[in-house]
Amino acid sequence: MPRTKKTAAPEVKDVKVAEEVKKPVADVAAEKPAKKTAAKKPAAKKTAAKPAAAPKQTVKIQFGGDEFDITDIQKTVEADIKGKFKGKIKTVEAYIKLEDKAVYYVVNSDFSDKVAL
Repeated sequence: MPRTKKTAAPEVKDVKVAEEVKKPVADVAAEKPAKKTAAKKPAAKKTAAKPAAAPKQTVKIQFGGDEFDITDIQKTVEADIKGKFKGKIKTVEAYIKLEDKAVYYVVNSDFSDKVAL
């Protein structure tokens, strides 16, 4: 078998080492990877989905042949407070006294009044 001729390696001139190669391994690992920007997809048309509605609640109190709706009582008390009480409201306590057909309320533990049902 004939021998092949060995050729000399080409001479390397002015080779620059990239900055990333010069950094110690610990520094490279500590760097955060560059954020990739995702290709933007065209916005899909959103259909107006109906949110799941909470069931309508009603609370009624029956006493002595009469029926009272809690939301109506609450609105009546709130309207009465707005008309009579001036100042910041922190707490409201309401007491429904059916035998008197009235709601007694206390605002901020210092103002009280009543509303007829």
